[in-house]
Amino acid sequence: MSERALSPSRLATYATCPRQYEYGYVQDVNTPDRTELYLNQGTIYHETIEDVCDATERDDDASTIHERAMRVFDEKWNEHSSRDDYESNAHREYQRVENRAAIDAFFDPDGGDGVEHARQSVATEVWVTCEIDGRALHGKADNVIRTDDGLHVFDYKRNTRGVISSGTAEYLADHLDGEAHEPKRVRNAFQTATYVEGVKNEPFYEDGTTVRFSFYGLLNRTSFESTPDGYEVSVRGYPRETTDIYEDHRDTIWALIRTAHDGITGEAFAPEPFEIINEEACPDCDYREMCPERLSEEVRR
Repeated sequence: MSERALSPSRLATYATCPRQYEYGYVQDVNTPDRTELYLNQGTIYHETIEDVCDATERDDDASTIHERAMRVFDEKWNEHSSRDDYESNAHREYQRVENRAAIDAFFDPDGGDGVEHARQSVATEVWVTCEIDGRALHGKADNVIRTDDGLHVFDYKRNTRGVISSGTAEYLADHLDGEAHEPKRVRNAFQTATYVEGVKNEPFYEDGTTVRFSFYGLLNRTSFESTPDGYEVSVRGYPRETTDIYEDHRDTIWALIRTAHDGITGEAFAPEPFEIINEEACPDCDYREMCPERLSEEVRR
């Protein structure tokens, strides 16, 4: 394995803007403080799923798994949720109820996907690595389960809005050609490639086993209903599999990986094509006030 293994996050930052990568990872420039609210919430549901999967045996009763999940969620919420992250106690309580509803639905003993994810789990929070054409990648897989069809890797997210789909995968080639700016979908492609190929190097992988990958949105569909006692939150989660996208667009995805990987290792940080990066990435960039390309563009205007 090459010494310079890069994560999908690093590659995606470079795909967003090479200069942004330089400031964030090479120069390590501090950026304005961001709220920890959703970061902490992600920690809560990731650790809940991890602990439940690690504690579950294949023949555990569904209700036992559900009870375990709800108990672990309460523990993780108390551990990681901070009052300072929220605008008010009411805001914090709503978020607690919403996230708890997501765990409740995921581990629902009457058909919740999380029950089988826990029973079939073979590894959680596992670092995987791969190398193709001399470009090394690594990433942490949230959960790997063994099904009758093979191995299925899951990345758990709040929701899958904006995640690459069969209808938007064509934009990957446009990003590669500099005709569009699609860093979020490119990142999804990088993640898919890393996990599909990386799992093949793990000891639980057997030659010839099919490997699938899905993003799973725990809060993909949320509804709120007022009641005489307050309110109820209903949540439904479901996956979006990207395995076929990877197979259908493999050449484009690996060309994108090579471009980002070689740019990072070769320290090529000039934003190209700048016009489209300036239009799409600069407005939300934390480094826009110090970027020489953007400032030069402002002077020319």
